Amino acid sequence: MKNLIFLGGEDVSARIEISKKFIDLGYKINIIGTEKEDKFIKNRIDYKKYNFSREFTIFDDLRSIKRLRDILKEQPPNSIVHAFDTKPTLFLPIASFGLKNNIKISRTITGMGRIFTEDSLKNRILKRVYNQLQKSIKSKVDFTIFQNCDDAKYFIKNSLTKKDRATIIRSSGINLEKFTSDIDRDKIKKLKEELKIDNNKTFILVSRMVKQKGILTYLKSAKISHQEGYRYNFLLVGQLDTDNSITLEEIEKYSKYVKYLGRRDDVKELLSLSDIFVLPTYYREGVPRVLLEASALGLALIATDMPGCRDVVIDDYNGKRIKIKDERDLASTMIFMAEDEDRLNRYKKNSMEKVKEFDLNLVVKNYDKVYKRIENVESTTI
Repeated sequence: MKNLIFLGGEDVSARIEISKKFIDLGYKINIIGTEKEDKFIKNRIDYKKYNFSREFTIFDDLRSIKRLRDILKEQPPNSIVHAFDTKPTLFLPIASFGLKNNIKISRTITGMGRIFTEDSLKNRILKRVYNQLQKSIKSKVDFTIFQNCDDAKYFIKNSLTKKDRATIIRSSGINLEKFTSDIDRDKIKKLKEELKIDNNKTFILVSRMVKQKGILTYLKSAKISHQEGYRYNFLLVGQLDTDNSITLEEIEKYSKYVKYLGRRDDVKELLSLSDIFVLPTYYREGVPRVLLEASALGLALIATDMPGCRDVVIDDYNGKRIKIKDERDLASTMIFMAEDEDRLNRYKKNSMEKVKEFDLNLVVKNYDKVYKRIENVESTTI
């Protein structure tokens, strides 16, 4: 039985579903992350906890690497450790240096993060540090998986990975059958009444309230649409962030136009009562999962022409792409989509078709090929 370890951060529980798929394939699964143990105990998956700060802080990062190294020492020989997210993918190769149990390292680059989002002196310096770190750990990484072509091109162009040890597997997958099942129609009806959702088209944005996700662009475009006489329903869902968040006061300035619901546990139902999902992000993501979830439930999509987004949103097929930080472009696009019923229905139908390319079973199949290639069990072309 092959030992496979998933390493992540504060949302590592998102790997529980894929873990179960690999257990069915005969793998022994462990997960390492910064979350509480509850979800992993409930799903009977072995879990180890460590901590790290989102920011680059030398002493905290060194403590995190030491803790991770101690956990890795306990793993069986030749285990495959697969890291997700920026810091874990950097920490893992460093923590594994010199270990005698011959750990194999795989990683998924789930986007390029904040430092590649906006140009500033600080970010230019951090990019150079990031590139140097990637070059220094390159020899320790057995395989790198990218979620979109843009990130793969950047790494290869800047010699941050070896081309013959890299591939693109778009997204971390979505379990379409599970996600689209058990939708409570009575609950949706009650939600519509509770939120006073009328028969006008409903737009929704689900995200942490991080500035780079384009929250203010969404709020401003809702106001513009209202001022131009269009009485659509606008929903905003997600928690205020501890870092680089827009404030509640900023959101409340637009309360006449947008219903802010905060963090919710009924996102599936909120998506189901909506027509169009909006993501005006200018954050460098891998493939935004929220776009896949919205697609699976048959929403038309509006998203910026950013890496990851353009992998899901095909212009004039399942939605429209917009410019970043341009509330007028977003407002006109929302009106364009909402006011043509036939076009909107075509986008919705195509969303459900497009999302099949991101099915979790396909991701598992491709990851399994990578692990076998790392082990040299078979020479698989990916």
